Amino acid sequence: MIGRFLILILTLTPLSAAAQSLSRVDAVKAALDANPDVVRAREDLRALEGRITEVKADVLPEVTFRANTNRYRDPSLLNSSSFDSFPIELRDSLRPIPANLTDGSAEVKQTIYSFKLGRALKVAKLARSLGQEDSRRVRQSIALDAVRAYDNLLLTMEYVRVNQRTLDQKQKHLDSVRNRRAAGVATELDVLRSEVDLENQRAQLTRAEGRVDYARATLNAVMLKPIDAPIEPTDVLMIQPVESTLDQALTAALAERPEIKAAHLTELTRDELIGVEQAERKPHFDFTGTYGYSVRQPTNFFQYDYSRWSVAFSATMKIFDGGRAAGRIAQAQAERAKATQDRLSAENQIRLQVKDAYDRLTVATRLLRAADLNIAQAQKALDMTTANYGLGAATQLDVTDAQAALNEAERIRLDALHDHADARATLRYAMGRDPLEGIEQVVQK
Repeated sequence: MIGRFLILILTLTPLSAAAQSLSRVDAVKAALDANPDVVRAREDLRALEGRITEVKADVLPEVTFRANTNRYRDPSLLNSSSFDSFPIELRDSLRPIPANLTDGSAEVKQTIYSFKLGRALKVAKLARSLGQEDSRRVRQSIALDAVRAYDNLLLTMEYVRVNQRTLDQKQKHLDSVRNRRAAGVATELDVLRSEVDLENQRAQLTRAEGRVDYARATLNAVMLKPIDAPIEPTDVLMIQPVESTLDQALTAALAERPEIKAAHLTELTRDELIGVEQAERKPHFDFTGTYGYSVRQPTNFFQYDYSRWSVAFSATMKIFDGGRAAGRIAQAQAERAKATQDRLSAENQIRLQVKDAYDRLTVATRLLRAADLNIAQAQKALDMTTANYGLGAATQLDVTDAQAALNEAERIRLDALHDHADARATLRYAMGRDPLEGIEQVVQK
């Protein structure tokens, strides 16, 4: 329903601007520059870079400066348990007096050694590599969508060309039938059949033109442009050979696909996370040092007599945590085992994708070879039937059948040509390569 509504809107909306000439490479570049999934993947990489910086900070010293001043009155001495034993003269002289106290100090904290930090940094770096592979997967996927949308637009435009030529043939045949009717060698029924056949073909042409508008809107949507923006493709559907054998394609896919690389990185990440959880049971060593001043008079700042400092070395190790660490280790090990199964599943799915694309490519190649010969034969049959009809040796039904056979032969060839282009792009994608040659630097940007 949405597709029909979109076709209706596009059909009723005039194209006011001049059509933009667009090649496949231009379409892929436009999609990669504007697609929100690509932008999101780029921001994910920035977040992962920030995570690495955050983890590195745990290795570096932390320096803090503190300063405060307060005014206070402290009657603690008057509340002492031995205060009543003081001579009365001394007690009378010991009266709390309000005073100011100003403190300023710098503190340095440094982890001397931890079994956890090194592995945490490796996890962060592996996560960055994982993000890079995911970004490459997103870019290749968007490139494949752009190539498919572009080729689909070419296919629908070729359908229009074939239907228009068939319409011209039927119009020419109708003119011939009318002439024969005027000469008294054809019946009114022959004219009526030709007129109906012509209008049916005109309806097919209108439907094909609507599909062109929808295909153009789809390509504009992939490139994030207004769906009614006029586009004039400059490339054509054509056969391009594939040099790889099936075994070579499978080998390349298992070595280059971002999903497989990401699965391997996930396994390495899970290994490091097991080490992180195991490190919770091991000791870590820290250093803390402070230096500053505590004065009642600000003028006494930076005088050694009023300085205050401390140095501390600490070692911390959990002796018993109720089995919490063991539970986390068990969870990490389970996630590691799941990561291996995910990788095996991904490899199996990718093998299936490569096999499917390669088989489709082989079938399309065979169909193209047969279709080229079949079109020539169908055209020859139509020419002979039309000539025979003019001589009265063929019926109108024979002409209609010959036209339909030529139309079907051309449609089969167009479908095979499109299937070949789609299977080739899909095979390259399944092998972990750019779906379109010549823009590897764009996809890997």
